Amino acid sequence: MTTSITFRTDAELKADVEDILEDIGMNMSTAFNCFLAKIRDVGGIPFALARKSKHQRILDAYNEAKEEVSSPDAQFCDDPAKLKEFLLA
Repeated sequence: MTTSITFRTDAELKADVEDILEDIGMNMSTAFNCFLAKIRDVGGIPFALARKSKHQRILDAYNEAKEEVSSPDAQFCDDPAKLKEFLLA
């Protein structure tokens, strides 16, 4: 059994999304059904809806780095070339 859902959206947004979906071989109905199934599977919206402030993101990164450095297994590198190689790997 199927049912219909009607909703309004911005025309430009709809056109942009339809272009993307067409590129991946999907139509709006199929994409929306995938979205609904994912909501059911995860028990909620399958992506974050809250936006952290830039300040909060920096603070979170700082706290994560501080925690990593405090770890007894932390490894350090004083060689900029090796550090660059590691970061670009």
